[in-house]
Amino acid sequence: MYSLKLIVGKRAVTRCIFVFLSLYCVSAAVAHELPRRPFLGVTAQPTPDNHVRVGKILPNSPAARSELAVGDILLALNGTPVESVDAFLAGLKSLKSQDHLICRVQRGGKEMDIEVALAEFPWEQPGDIQVRYDTVETRDATLRSIVTMPMGNSRKLPSILFVQGWGCYSVDWPLPEPNLTRELVYGLTRAGLAVMRSEKSGVGDSTGPPCRDIDFRDEVSLFTSALRKLKSYEFVDTGNVFIFGHSAGGWVAPLVAAEEPVKGIVAYGTVVRPFAEYLVENWRRNRWLRSRPDLAQLEDEQRLIAQLLHYLLVERSSVREVTVKHPELTAIAKRLFPQDDEHFDGLRTLQHVRQLNDENVARIWASLDIQVLALIGEFDIRTLPLDHEYIAAIVNAHHPGKGTWRLLPKMDHGFALHESLNDSAAHEFVGPFGEQVVQETVRWIRGIVG
Repeated sequence: MYSLKLIVGKRAVTRCIFVFLSLYCVSAAVAHELPRRPFLGVTAQPTPDNHVRVGKILPNSPAARSELAVGDILLALNGTPVESVDAFLAGLKSLKSQDHLICRVQRGGKEMDIEVALAEFPWEQPGDIQVRYDTVETRDATLRSIVTMPMGNSRKLPSILFVQGWGCYSVDWPLPEPNLTRELVYGLTRAGLAVMRSEKSGVGDSTGPPCRDIDFRDEVSLFTSALRKLKSYEFVDTGNVFIFGHSAGGWVAPLVAAEEPVKGIVAYGTVVRPFAEYLVENWRRNRWLRSRPDLAQLEDEQRLIAQLLHYLLVERSSVREVTVKHPELTAIAKRLFPQDDEHFDGLRTLQHVRQLNDENVARIWASLDIQVLALIGEFDIRTLPLDHEYIAAIVNAHHPGKGTWRLLPKMDHGFALHESLNDSAAHEFVGPFGEQVVQETVRWIRGIVG
């Protein structure tokens, strides 16, 4: 029997599928309960010598009840060597709640074994909105989905699919530490919208291949499945479903909408130019703002990056082929592919990046006869106002009056407020939440829905 996990205020209850049989029969036929992942309660940090360090221990967690300490170097989990943060996370994910974990750690030059009894990962339990944990079934993965709704809702709601950025991080946020994207999702929910998040393949509770090995087109397909699941709920006004694409989610959103119709798209801190062009400019801007290098030397780097990307993304050469033929590109290739020759920035495959670079996202935006709102923070150091103005111009050229863009004062790429661009560069994603992103989005949606 299939069940949904529904969190209401501080109370968790299980609701069986036969209660909503007539409404859920299509999606429930392939869905199943997804186990909660195990919870250790540490943040893992890479070290310069390719080890993994305990960066933080969360209060009231299994780690806090053990002898683990901040600064411990994690050498092995149950005898399996820990060679990277990804390996550490994969090792944890292979275990179950209530399993006992033996951590081999190095502390002060000495090695020791520490036993930890794992717990079930917490559930989100805000006091004033409903949270529904569910699943999205796809060909190769079962994805954890999370839907938030206003408390006590009894009507069909305008709804949003939130599409996160490029990384393989979780969008399940039950822990008490500050989370600005959670502020966005909860703020939209408190304004009267249903908001759905979906984990990527292999992330959080989700099954399937590791996120870092999923190509771009398959990831678009996963989010298309999530959108269809959102539309299947009885509380969703299917004529007023929107996508909110954050960062690289703004690349994914129009491609999803081309497969599954929506009323409109909000894109925040995104790009419409080809990936290679974006990367060269983003590298320049971030290096300039963050490390203040010699600018003439920086421009030498820029040219090397542009050459490397051409060989990799346009000529389809491998990293090894490029560096053998052009040894002057070896150092910059190692910076862009620090772990291996297949994963750009250690995050996504070269194939993923090639597919993204091949995609003419501008043409997709032009093909969509829907409302579009492009938002960017004034102190966003990862994307430019130009891209957002350009998205609105592309939409309006083909569908007059349907494209809008806004510059949000003092906000950075992750919804935090700052007093200057330099402050944003030094403390990105850290600061008060910028409520204007919720206000602008809600105002725009209400203007469409009426």
